Formats: sequence, C-alpha cells, structure tokens
Amino acid sequence: MANNSSKKSKSKSRASHAKMLHEHIVPRILRLADALLRMSSRHIKELWGVRNTDLRLLNILDGDEPLSVNEISRRALLDQAWVSRSLRTLEAGKLVERRSDPKDSRLTLVTLTKRAREILDEARPYGVWSEQVLLNGVDEKRLKALFDQLEANAQGLISTLESFPRETPKEK
Repeated sequence: MANNSSKKSKSKSRASHAKMLHEHIVPRILRLADALLRMSSRHIKELWGVRNTDLRLLNILDGDEPLSVNEISRRALLDQAWVSRSLRTLEAGKLVERRSDPKDSRLTLVTLTKRAREILDEARPYGVWSEQVLLNGVDEKRLKALFDQLEANAQGLISTLESFPRETPKEK
C-alpha cells in the first residue's frame, strides 16, 4: 500500500510541477504568439504575398536609415543567418535592396523598396484593427510598457548568455 501512495504522490508532484511550468511567462507568451501567428499567417500571405516574419523584417526596416543585417537581427531577436536568408528572399521579391556601407565595405546595408513601403501602408489598417480586437478589455498603455520592459530584459539576457565562456572539448 505504501508503494502505491508513493507513486500517487510522485505523480501529483510531477503534475503540479508541469502545471507550474505551463503557467510560466515564456510558455504563455509562446502559446499566445503561436495563436496569433496561426490567425494572421494565412491572411498576410494571401493579401500581400509575404510571410509573417517577412512582414516583421519589413517593419524593422521601415525607417529613414538603412540597417545592417546584424542590427536587423538584434532588433528582431532572430538568428543572423536566418535573417540573411529571409532578406535574400525579400530581395528576390524586390522588397528590399542591399548595398555596401560607404563607411565600412565589410558591412551590407538593407533598405526597403517602394513596393515594400506600399505593402506596409496597406497592412497598417489590418494591424490596427487586429490589435483593437486583441486588446479588448486590456489597458493598452500598461501592456505596451510591460512589453517594452520585457524586450529590454530579453536583450539583456541574450547579452549575458552570449558573454558566458563556451566549453571547449577536452583533448584526449
């Protein structure tokens, strides 16, 4: 009998631990992000012929200054190699242009094309509408301030993790 109650106790403990992880902020944000991506992916692809992540990169580039791949990657919180591949696709679709940095020939700068700016102008009303629906009953100002802080903290965490020394294999 003691063995059976011990198994039940361990099972409850694991279930409780799993529930705690389920309620952690990162899994919750990921679930919300997944739901939003599923909802908008089809619409964005049908309406503007780009993927969600492409639209995200176009939004990052929507400024007056060209950006380096490294800066785009940092702002998007995405892997630099992945950003480079996506930018090649966007360049093939005539949505971005690349050119060498006049100050540093080792760097490539990326800018939006006229067509990309048109897509962003068309997409903005959809973004405003979907955000209004999503934020129904939510204090938008407070939520955005929390997101600003979370993004800053995430950048700090990334920098901290990248500064840790990497283990090298020991010689035999």
